[in-house]
Amino acid sequence: MVFGLCRLFVVPLAESGAVILEISDNNIGKSVGLESETTESVIRVQNLKHSYGSLSVLQGISFTAYRGQVFGLLGANGAGKTTTVRILCGQMAYESGLVDVLGCDPCRDGGKLRPLIGVMSENPGHYERLSALANLVFFARIFQCEEPKSRALELLKLVGLEDKQNEPVSHLSKGMHQRLALARALIGRPQLLFLDEPTSGLDPTAAVKVHQLIDKFCVDGGSVFLTTHYLREAEELCAQVAILNDGRIACCGNPLELCAKYLPPEVERKRGGRWVHQAPGLEELFQYFTDRSIGQE
Repeated sequence: MVFGLCRLFVVPLAESGAVILEISDNNIGKSVGLESETTESVIRVQNLKHSYGSLSVLQGISFTAYRGQVFGLLGANGAGKTTTVRILCGQMAYESGLVDVLGCDPCRDGGKLRPLIGVMSENPGHYERLSALANLVFFARIFQCEEPKSRALELLKLVGLEDKQNEPVSHLSKGMHQRLALARALIGRPQLLFLDEPTSGLDPTAAVKVHQLIDKFCVDGGSVFLTTHYLREAEELCAQVAILNDGRIACCGNPLELCAKYLPPEVERKRGGRWVHQAPGLEELFQYFTDRSIGQE
């Protein structure tokens, strides 16, 4: 099989179900172990359906995200990711199914849920004429923080923008905008973060800083629901992923286990101008389930 710049050597998988991938720096070894470290769910979705008129966008999807982990929802444009996130955040109603976010139905219990979550969208819509500090103080007051300015300064330090606190947001770089958006999502001390393309357009250094902040949030007991087109980012951050294709969940689980289950143990990738042998990752898995010519079993 040919996957873009990847040639897969079709070798039968071990029937034992054991992971036979060789873990290396080029593989997805940063993912949390194959077994979930917690069984406490923060998001539980069962048979969720939604349509826009005659167009069926979500066709009975089900998945569970766990506390202290990053859950990644992956899919091509138009697959239903944005609709799913809006439903989970309580921004829109859904047709049928079960949706539980931190013990709340987002549609029915929106007032109870909103203080428990933080949302970082790809286009955060900062107040460009205000300073970074003024932006965060404004939202700290909305969230009724006891000391809005202190909370804002605390978060600016956390995301490495304390030296830019008095700069108008219009003067900040793209990476700084993204870090400010993450700080705003954290303003109400949420238990669960929804991150939509958090490193879109960032250079590698700025992206690493955002990844470090996400890791710290989870280490401190938080949970993250991530949507991203950067599959390498999902490999590094996510303990669980779901691939959404045409309104259905094509697969869901730990990236290592999914690759071991559905893909041969070895691929040949173009690296540094030559072909090298590596274990498969989410790039191959994603293409397996979304490319009709090779993805149907």
